[in-house]
Amino acid sequence: MAESPVSRGADDGGASYHLLRRPRGEKSGAPEQRSAPGEATSEEQAPVRCRQCSALITSREHATEVAGSHQHTFFNPAGILFEIACFSAADGCDNEGLPTTQFTWFPGCSWRFSFCRECRSHLGWQFLSEAGTTFWGLIVDRLDG
Repeated sequence: MAESPVSRGADDGGASYHLLRRPRGEKSGAPEQRSAPGEATSEEQAPVRCRQCSALITSREHATEVAGSHQHTFFNPAGILFEIACFSAADGCDNEGLPTTQFTWFPGCSWRFSFCRECRSHLGWQFLSEAGTTFWGLIVDRLDG
């Protein structure tokens, strides 16, 4: 079963999600999204793979900053801690479900589940901003690379 920012059993009206590390300069509305500065090195182009089956998910060249940071740490409403890394592309993911803004971690964005295309492991979430940009928040400890 996929773990999500949503907890159907939460009885607190959604007030139980928490941001542990607030990125500098975070603004309300759609999050700022930008690629890492400078030319891509071989390390930045390194593949990022599913830890479960080693399928190619994305590469470091697609690492992006959202709301001022590439990595974020959040609790979902059920109290599960997630450290995610943001990517502008994740071709190795299948994204499923109707986008929802319920319990979103990024103001101005809806989300849906992202699974490994090969083994179906839950790897994170695809986020869609009101401005039309898309990014993936992938769970760091479910990736290699």
